Amino acid sequence: MNPYTISLAQLDITPGRPDLNAAKMLQEIHAARERGSDIIIFSEMAVPGYLLGDEWENDSFINDSLSYNEDILAASEGIAVIWGNVYAESDKKGEDGRTRKYNAVFVAQDRKWVSNGVFEGHTFKTLMPKYREFDDERHFYSLAKVSQERDVPISSLLKPFPLQIGEKTHMVGTILCEDMWCEDYPINPTKILVENGAEMIINLSCSPWTWRKNDKRHRVVRSLLKESQVPFVYVNNVGVQNNGKNVFLFDGGSAIYTEDGYLHAMTHDYTEEVLDVQLGRASTATISDPELSDEQDLKEVYDGLVFGLRHFFSTLPTKNVVIGLSGGIDSALSAVLLTAALGKEHVYAVNMPSKFNSHLTKGAAAALAQNLGIHYTIYPIQASIDQTIDELNHLVFTSQDDSKKETPITVTPFITENIQARDRGSRVLSAIAACLNGVFTNNGNKTETALGYATLYGDVNGAIAPLADLYKGEIYALARYINQLKGKDLIPTSIIDVVPSAELSADQDVTQGKGDPIIYPYHDKLLRSFIEFRRDPEYILDLYTKETLEESLKIEAGLVKKHFPTTESFISDLEHKWKLYKINYFKRIQTPPIITVSRRAFGFDLREAQNGIHFTRRYKELKERLL
Repeated sequence: MNPYTISLAQLDITPGRPDLNAAKMLQEIHAARERGSDIIIFSEMAVPGYLLGDEWENDSFINDSLSYNEDILAASEGIAVIWGNVYAESDKKGEDGRTRKYNAVFVAQDRKWVSNGVFEGHTFKTLMPKYREFDDERHFYSLAKVSQERDVPISSLLKPFPLQIGEKTHMVGTILCEDMWCEDYPINPTKILVENGAEMIINLSCSPWTWRKNDKRHRVVRSLLKESQVPFVYVNNVGVQNNGKNVFLFDGGSAIYTEDGYLHAMTHDYTEEVLDVQLGRASTATISDPELSDEQDLKEVYDGLVFGLRHFFSTLPTKNVVIGLSGGIDSALSAVLLTAALGKEHVYAVNMPSKFNSHLTKGAAAALAQNLGIHYTIYPIQASIDQTIDELNHLVFTSQDDSKKETPITVTPFITENIQARDRGSRVLSAIAACLNGVFTNNGNKTETALGYATLYGDVNGAIAPLADLYKGEIYALARYINQLKGKDLIPTSIIDVVPSAELSADQDVTQGKGDPIIYPYHDKLLRSFIEFRRDPEYILDLYTKETLEESLKIEAGLVKKHFPTTESFISDLEHKWKLYKINYFKRIQTPPIITVSRRAFGFDLREAQNGIHFTRRYKELKERLL
């Protein structure tokens, strides 16, 4: 046996800053060599970052990123270095007519590029993801396309790199992120590399965290190794990358798997660290997979949201944040997360009561602010609301043609609700944030965002939407988890127990048990099927007809019948919620960046279009049959 040491460099990558990332990489290369490591491995696109939008069309940026490869090559004296960066061929064009670019992995050792017999010191990503947030097909040329262009089999291009460690040559196969998630593709890069002599597979990834994705990755790797039994190394980065509509979290999770697919070693979540592992021994110790549980899910979501908020604000010139604190569950959770991320000294909470706000919620807001130790003030809005309504009611439009027709303005109760929300957000919070040299946030959750149960320029505004990828039920679960984590009622139980309500009218009086017109335990699940699984009313009505709706959507047994005792009432609600979901896209597209934690988040993760409302022919047939 010939033991050797590899270092998995799980770094916090700053998107769009190759200078900062390369400097960090050079420091880690030097440190790893000093520790006696034989190979150091960095993540996919470790130099430029990954989710950069159309910055990939900036040739100056591409050339700048590529220039740091020479610095890394020069630093590879006495150590092998494997890293991700962009590669460009200026003499060739991509399918967009621009400079041809590749998502590439580079391999250097002893200040020389390592050749695999096909490419000198590099190879390219084979499989191009074009779903969710990924736009590889938009920007990069793939190894699969190179094989088509050259009219050669992909197996002739996917070759391992020989690394000389001591007196032994190790044949190392390198793949990039999606190349591992190949179950829905006709090409399996891991299998091809092993068939071509690879003794180890190294996967460089820039893989965002979402719910239970790490567990899925463990299963994917094990599936790959069933027929390709070699050690498997996975290196991911940590940090946050923001495409303007979604803030994606990178938790790391870098790991080494034995040839049988067991975990040998793994990094910590959301931690910048370098993991040194010795391989090549007769036996390899293993560790257990992290256990799956609802509590672990909540922990990961909480850690991710705090990490994401902290990172997001690190890119701003200020950490001061202003938040509306109503005494409801959404604003309470936002306040807790922002305090954990930024520190109590940077959080300014404003309670903005109108005549509809109860003493119960006003007291709860004050109690939470005291528990957190944040800055707190009360800014009553009723006088300004009354003035706005009075002025609008006296406003008259006069037609400037010969008719001189007059059109008065009438403020309805519904409009009065919107005026309150806009007054709080666009007038009060934005002005206070400016005075404090800070920004403000909104408290909208995913359920409300889906249904448009938010006022444009009122609730839908601010610098970031911390909760917009959490359904209402998840908000409550996370609040209870936080209290359990802290060992006390950090979020007062009165906030958790009170009926959820916007408190914008007498019809939403929480002291009388009146609240939002949403049945959250049911509508959360209905909306999840629309959003995350792209179902529509035809699918839902079909399940209802078969009496499998609750089982399929994981709804509490008996809940549907309880709230919709007749088929007419069920269909009426279904169509109402579908219409709200489809017509309120114009609000969602104006939402601030959303921290993404689900299988599909609004923004550039879920690509929507303002198509209006449509019911399929089969839905209409099912409806007619039922009624």
